[in-house]
Amino acid sequence: MTKEVGSFQDNIRRTFIRYSLVPVAAIVILALVIFSFSWSYFQAHYNKQDNKAVSQELSRIINIYYEMVSDVEDSFLEKDNKVDQAEVFEILYRRTAEFGEIGNLIILTPAQQVLFTSKDHVPGYLTSHVYSNWGVWRNIRDNQGQTSTILYEKTLYITKGIYDGDELRGAIVYAVPGEVAQTAISGQSRYIIITDSNGWIYASNTKKLQDAYGRILSSYNTGTGFKKIDQSFYYSCKTVTGKGINVITINDITRSMWLIAILVGILTGIFVAIALITYRSTANSSIKYTKDIAKITDAFEAVQNGDFDVSLNIDSSKEFKIIGGDFNNMLNGLKDQIEQNKELAENAAFSQVKQLESQFNPHFLFNTLDNIRFMAKIDAKAADKMIVSLSGLLRYSIRDVREEVTVREDLSNIQYYLNILQIRFNKRFAYEMDVAEDIMDYLIPKLLLQPLMENAVKYGFAGQEKLTVKIRGYQKQEKLVFVCEDDGAGIEEDKLLEIQKNLSENADSSQHFGLYNIDRRIRLMYKGDYGLDITSKKDEGTTVRIVLPKHKEA
Repeated sequence: MTKEVGSFQDNIRRTFIRYSLVPVAAIVILALVIFSFSWSYFQAHYNKQDNKAVSQELSRIINIYYEMVSDVEDSFLEKDNKVDQAEVFEILYRRTAEFGEIGNLIILTPAQQVLFTSKDHVPGYLTSHVYSNWGVWRNIRDNQGQTSTILYEKTLYITKGIYDGDELRGAIVYAVPGEVAQTAISGQSRYIIITDSNGWIYASNTKKLQDAYGRILSSYNTGTGFKKIDQSFYYSCKTVTGKGINVITINDITRSMWLIAILVGILTGIFVAIALITYRSTANSSIKYTKDIAKITDAFEAVQNGDFDVSLNIDSSKEFKIIGGDFNNMLNGLKDQIEQNKELAENAAFSQVKQLESQFNPHFLFNTLDNIRFMAKIDAKAADKMIVSLSGLLRYSIRDVREEVTVREDLSNIQYYLNILQIRFNKRFAYEMDVAEDIMDYLIPKLLLQPLMENAVKYGFAGQEKLTVKIRGYQKQEKLVFVCEDDGAGIEEDKLLEIQKNLSENADSSQHFGLYNIDRRIRLMYKGDYGLDITSKKDEGTTVRIVLPKHKEA
């Protein structure tokens, strides 16, 4: 099923829309993606950065207390399981000097009797036998001989059991001052919560993210990432310090998300407005900028219908003005040729030559203009070059009524045609010209070489990605020989036989009427063994050879 070709005006309008709206949409979407990615990245980056800073500070503080407990253990063992209060106080003050609060250091016997305390108060759950297998004492026994951390009754304890083999000889318990942890999280703009592994809160700079029992709400204790909770948006980062506590930092990004949504809505509204304005404006613009194309199309349709009295008067641009002028000259030339053919009706050979030439020129011109029509919307500069080349071809075709021109003149004309082919096919098309300098001033039929190239391109590209055409010209005895070779698709044997038969019988029933016209013109213009022959092989290429008499202007 053949695809319907749209009008040039519609194509121009679609092109305007495609190359105005699509880039804008792409830029807007890309900007939103980059903004969203950057915003998400910085939200996560600075949250993790603050989380890391707090975690490192807490780890540093707890390590100091761990070292203090280790020093107290060494003192206890050196004194044969006795407490040197002066030395213990010295260790306590030295290790806690930077914090301004010494905390409560307690040394207990296995029977839960107090050997030393830095404060007057010792919690009952450390001395009561009811708690001997619970809470702090359970933590001491579960971590035999190891310094560990436990949050109990909203107090963070550093504990260590002093063992002799498997026998517990004493216990060191240090209650970390709450002010120390609060100092570590002070000055932060985001929510910071310090919990144990079970979610019990030890320190926090907010009360809104905990339940009535003092535990962090489970929704905020699920790891790192973006979260939506009760129509609000958060970014949460959780770090497990390895010291028995977790640090959770949380950003409330609800307001930022609403601002982003508003920004997206505004940009979308602006883009929709631009799209509507562009859609409406392109209708008028496409009509305005394609009205000259419409004039050209109407003029050519009139010529195709046999009306030779039309004219093109275009002065909107230099290129279209050239097209209009050359079109008018072409019609005048065609009308002159028609009149001359009438006057020369008695000369059969001359009349047939004129008919063949007048068939050839409009055919080529219509095909070339059709190519320009489609190139105009793809590459304006290339279209401009094609128009200039077409103008050159038109001028050559109509500037005089000579039937013969020099080889040099016909080669100059074919260069315009090659310019059009190079733009149209780009790297897919290549050509070589090898014409001897000593034949440049000899006469040949006008428009002899261009149809050879046109025929090679028309049929050589079938099923091929690239085509190379070579034209050679030389003299042999008293004859001029021109050879056009291509490496294209070639011609099937039965089709080739049909073409050769048509050439020999002076009758054309094939689609290769361009070759037939060339051969017929040569035979009508020159008497003798002159004309065209063709050889081809399927998938290897085609060779067309022309033989002409060698003569110059008198």
